[in-house]
Amino acid sequence: MATVEELIRQYDTDPELRKEIEEILADQKITMGEFLSFAKKHDVQVSLADFPKIIKEAKEAGLIK
Repeated sequence: MATVEELIRQYDTDPELRKEIEEILADQKITMGEFLSFAKKHDVQVSLADFPKIIKEAKEAGLIK
């Protein structure tokens, strides 16, 4: 199982992961389905309770509006 921090580090070096995330963010939003699917696919240790925090951080980083 990966942590969010590990996945962030992987994002910096993995063009495939970066492309996948760019595709998710292309419409400037993250749906609950996308969030859960991504977490499951990458076996990330994250809960539904973290979803609002992830959205907030993505907005602060300028990734979504």
